[in-house]
Amino acid sequence: MPNRYSKAARAAKNLTNKQLGEELAKLSPLNDQKLRELLPRKRDKECFAELMAMVEGEAAKDKQLAYLSKNLQTTGKVVLKVLKYFV
Repeated sequence: MPNRYSKAARAAKNLTNKQLGEELAKLSPLNDQKLRELLPRKRDKECFAELMAMVEGEAAKDKQLAYLSKNLQTTGKVVLKVLKYFV
């Protein structure tokens, strides 16, 4: 039987993550505008969002590394674009 609060908790988590991300973006040199410039394609943004969700999630490091390994062809390109900004 699913928890009756799970949907509300998930929505609250997503909202909190979005708000926190917006606040952190103000402090970071990699803000939302710069990210749009680095990742103009919708698919790149989706890959980056999936990667960030995996990194920010509670998954074990082994699971995070497995995700990177499995998705290296798509996610790797996005990571390189973003990292290049900092170099």
